[in-house]
Order: sequence, then C-alpha cells, then structure tokens
Amino acid sequence: MRVILASSSTRRRAWISKQDWMKGHQIEFRSMDIDESRYSIEGDVSATVRNITNAKAAHAGRSLGVKRRDWVALVSDTLVEGPASKVALGKPLDALEAENMLRSLAGKRHYVHSCTALITPSQEITWELFSDKCEVDMRPLTDSDLEELIKTDSWKGKAGGYDIKGLAAKHLEIFDGDEITVLGFSSKAMERLREFLFVGISASGESDSPVL
Repeated sequence: MRVILASSSTRRRAWISKQDWMKGHQIEFRSMDIDESRYSIEGDVSATVRNITNAKAAHAGRSLGVKRRDWVALVSDTLVEGPASKVALGKPLDALEAENMLRSLAGKRHYVHSCTALITPSQEITWELFSDKCEVDMRPLTDSDLEELIKTDSWKGKAGGYDIKGLAAKHLEIFDGDEITVLGFSSKAMERLREFLFVGISASGESDSPVL
C-alpha cells in the first residue's frame, strides 16, 4: 500500500520512515503549503490546530485521485500553546521570533497540540481527524543555552522554536502525554493507520470531517 505523507516536516518524515510497521509499504512524501492564518481561532489552540489540519486535508484531497484506491494519506499540524499568553506558537519566521518563543517557554510547563487527518479513498475521498495534546516542561534556559539553540538553527521548522529530538532535548521533559504528539502526529491517528494497513479496517468509518 502507498502511504502518502503530505508534509514538508523533516521530523515527521524521519519518524514515519523508521517505524517497523511501515515495512512492506511504499512511503511517498509531498510538500504542501496553505495560509494557516486563515484558520486561526483566537484563544483556542486546540480548535485552531484542528481547523488547520482539516483545511490541509481538503487541500491534499483535491490533489489525490479516486481512480486508484491503493493509498492512504496523512496530513498533520502541530502548535505550541504559550503558557502565559495561551496563544498558538507555530514555526518561527526568523531567529528573533524563535528566541522570543523560547524565552516565553523557558522555566514553564506548556501544552503541545497535534492533529492528524487520515485520508482514504472510496467512491469519494473522506478523512478522519485525530487530536492529542502533551504537557511539556522546559527547564530554565541560560543565555548560553539560548545562544546554542538559536545559532545552530535547531529552531527552524519547529513549532515553538524547539526540537525535542535535537539540541533542545536536554532542556525538556514530558510531564503528561506522548512524545509523538510533540514530534507532530496524533498517537490515535497512528493507531488507526496501523489498523488500516494490517487489519484491513476501513479508515473512512465515522468521520467528524466533511466529504470532499
């Protein structure tokens, strides 16, 4: 079966490529960009990440045909919830924004929200949305710590400006939830994908998303 990950995230691509349960299946990667700001809901990070994922699924669905049904596709979005501001922190645009994000998170616990859509073809293209959140503790950061994280570009392409599998790992501890949520996938979506690939359960099922 073809498993299509419609994401430019190197972290997501690396994670799914390393899973034993992906052996025997063909993985395809496609980059996809949408204007995420259009789907933001002020003061509700969980709803925002679902809105963005739903929009990504609709966009990806339009580019996937139903003539061949030998595929399943994934899109995902991850946002960090500012511990004080409660605003959504996405991927920083530059080093200064990354530094400001890290300063706002340093010494505090915060939530990471990930939503993943599992897209499947039948007579139509449908998808399901799966959401998870994880509580992460970031230890206080010294000026030296910040300089290392910023100058090495470990913040690039990472929600909240940090990489839990990179240099920032020594400053982070998961307090409640799954690491995969911080890496950029809903764990519930990955369980559903494994069912679809190996048990043959139809992933169209009951969807809380529209049909394309």
